[in-house]
Amino acid sequence: MELLAVARDIDADPATRYAALEPIIARARKAKETGWLCSFLGEMLENHPDDPYGSYYLMAMAESAKDAGSQELSLDYLRRLTRNYPDLNIKGQSMHLLALSEIAKHTTDPREAIVVRIKMQQHYPKYIDQGRNFYALAEEYKKIGLWNEMYRAYAGFLKFPEAVIPELPDARKMVSSDIAFHNSEKHWTVDNLDDLVNMVQYAIRTQDARLLAYYQSSEFFLMNWSQDTSDAFTHIPMALGTFLKSSVRYKPDLEPFSNDREAFLWTTGWSWKIPTWYLYFRQVDYPADPEINGRWEWVGIYFGERL
Repeated sequence: MELLAVARDIDADPATRYAALEPIIARARKAKETGWLCSFLGEMLENHPDDPYGSYYLMAMAESAKDAGSQELSLDYLRRLTRNYPDLNIKGQSMHLLALSEIAKHTTDPREAIVVRIKMQQHYPKYIDQGRNFYALAEEYKKIGLWNEMYRAYAGFLKFPEAVIPELPDARKMVSSDIAFHNSEKHWTVDNLDDLVNMVQYAIRTQDARLLAYYQSSEFFLMNWSQDTSDAFTHIPMALGTFLKSSVRYKPDLEPFSNDREAFLWTTGWSWKIPTWYLYFRQVDYPADPEINGRWEWVGIYFGERL
């Protein structure tokens, strides 16, 4: 009650009011008195709109609202914090940076997330994981179809090799591949799968090494079924033409486990050591260019019989 009296004293200076409110906030949150706390702090801010500790009080209100299950109300408090009050460093933490981070994570509006993450990158580069922030920024651009901005943000992510995306361990490899495709001429892509398969079969049948190489994608891989495309050894260049000979045969039809997005062609006779190779074709996922999106590419080879 003594602390409440000090906090409510209209003549108390901001530092004294903060000293009284800090334990009140902690006790109220521990007692789960979230509704009362938000109402009480809102009253404080209404009576003292220029309080230099306003960002701290709004952060407490945002956390209380979140604890009570009201994420949208919490976000509203955080927006008020960044818009109406100067930044404040409490126990080594920037209130603005905390607020921006929470907004970026929980807003359902990609455009708001973009603005917030750009602010984080511009104003707090030393205090955030810049690589992860660039990756998240790219994902927000992707949601609204800003493709050039997305690729620029992905390129920013690649500049931070220590950055890791926990939910996507292969993110760096995937992003590198996407950027390589974006910057390529994409000459190897073909309108439909049947035409592409026929071209590759023709190159095998006529032992045309140049034609075979022409239809290999820029990120062409060679690996066994137990490997992963993130393995650097799967992308070691190899001239397939050196393996072309009259003994190489292929099935006329694709494998039954092919689908609308991926296709496999069984071939054999390439090498006495591993005679069976499955040629792997994939539909292009590239919404940045409607003329390329949905075409097909030959992206790799799996060695040996399918597991």
